[in-house]
Amino acid sequence: MQYFHDFDTLQLENTVVACGKFDGIHAGHRKLLEQLFFYQEKGFKSTIFTFDASISKVMQGTKGFIYTSEERCFCLEQLGIDYLVEYRFEEPLSRLTPEQFVEQILIRQLGAKVVVVGEDFRFGYQRQGDVELLGRLEKTYGYELVVVSKCMDGSEKVSSSEIRNMLIDGEMEQTARLLGRPYFIRGEVIHGRQLGRSIGMPTANVAVPEGKLIPPNGVYVSRCFLGDRCFYGITNIGTKPTVQGEEVGVETFLFDFDEDIYGELLTVEFLTHVRREQRFHSVEELSAQMHRDASYGQQYIREKRYNE
Repeated sequence: MQYFHDFDTLQLENTVVACGKFDGIHAGHRKLLEQLFFYQEKGFKSTIFTFDASISKVMQGTKGFIYTSEERCFCLEQLGIDYLVEYRFEEPLSRLTPEQFVEQILIRQLGAKVVVVGEDFRFGYQRQGDVELLGRLEKTYGYELVVVSKCMDGSEKVSSSEIRNMLIDGEMEQTARLLGRPYFIRGEVIHGRQLGRSIGMPTANVAVPEGKLIPPNGVYVSRCFLGDRCFYGITNIGTKPTVQGEEVGVETFLFDFDEDIYGELLTVEFLTHVRREQRFHSVEELSAQMHRDASYGQQYIREKRYNE
């Protein structure tokens, strides 16, 4: 996948372009992606047009990213997208009229032959453009418009706000169902306090990307990826109150694993929430509970047949 963040010389051709925030790549976004892949098979270059995640956060006033820009790029590349165009929401773009947006961005720079949007898509200065206008401009600019209906979860529209609320409540299975994959944090393995090593359960501490929405403090069954290799384990999110910790950390005990991976990139997927963070009277009590958590995690993996 090619990633574009500089638009001075951007000139794509023969593309099918999906427009949207793509801040979670949830079930609603995946309906747009299905159309991209349909036209990709017909020879068009599948293209995502979205905005810089940091700008998206400012615009929405959110409590954190579902995916950072780097994680979003990682997911879309895994899915097989040809081009990701991440636009900075700067003054020149924000002042474009809807028709200028179509002519200058979609047609001239992105080379759109097919435009895929959700039915509530708005664009241009003060969000004046809508799907009705896109339909009227089809013949003028020679593209085909595909409008995708809302994705519903029961009686509710699937949205990033709904998923954020699920994450805040620790509902990892529900989150995975709407995202199409388990929620994850991806970061460099860094040095921690090495408490786990002292009690025979060494952990990999992951540096959490800035602005990333972190699930509630507690213990989770996790699936982790180190390059192409897959491992399972239990992950603790929290401050380690038993040893007077203060900063929130994300650390994972990997089952049947004993390697030095400091400095490497680890993807930690949260499969299910086991328990809330709690304070123990002693390190010995903490150790006993961690071993019980590990046993629970191994049983969960077997029952769900993740490792088959």
